Amino acid sequence: MTATLDPADAVILFADLQPALVANSVTNPPKLVEAGAGALARAAAILEIPMIFSVVPEDGGPPTHLPALADHADPSKSFTRQCASPFMDDAFVAALEATGRRTLVLAGYSTEAVITLATLDAIERGYKVVIALDAGGARSARTEDAILRRLERAGATVTSVADVVMTAAPDFSTSPGRETFAAIHELMAAKP
Repeated sequence: MTATLDPADAVILFADLQPALVANSVTNPPKLVEAGAGALARAAAILEIPMIFSVVPEDGGPPTHLPALADHADPSKSFTRQCASPFMDDAFVAALEATGRRTLVLAGYSTEAVITLATLDAIERGYKVVIALDAGGARSARTEDAILRRLERAGATVTSVADVVMTAAPDFSTSPGRETFAAIHELMAAKP
């Protein structure tokens, strides 16, 4: 079996997964965006995959993370940016490079903005990019479809949280597969 990613080479970027932004998702209901992101974060913690959070200010105030991510997003790995792409933020880039990992898993809102820019910038810098589609959303199905085709042509893999996690820990009879499967099972049971 060809795994979507090697957990020893992966880092996860949660981008703009903020309640006020995710509330605008049309392609994936906000509750499912949060369920997907939460399952991905729980599995990353189990598999010891580094997580980085990039957020934008909210109406002049400090950014907030989705509740499912709040426990994972400590200040040392959360970066507030004033630019469109996380790769335009030097602190984010330094944190990403410090992991030494070359596969970037993206979860974020929105596909039209931060996912597009982060994907293209990461590919330009030599990263393998995996987009966990059910841990994000967009304002329009029409634009999301077009953008995902563009990102796949650029070299990104577009897939699901379940694919990312279950190929990283495929044996559900032992740890860590048993625990990661439980996180995926919760995601699959989530209702909008």
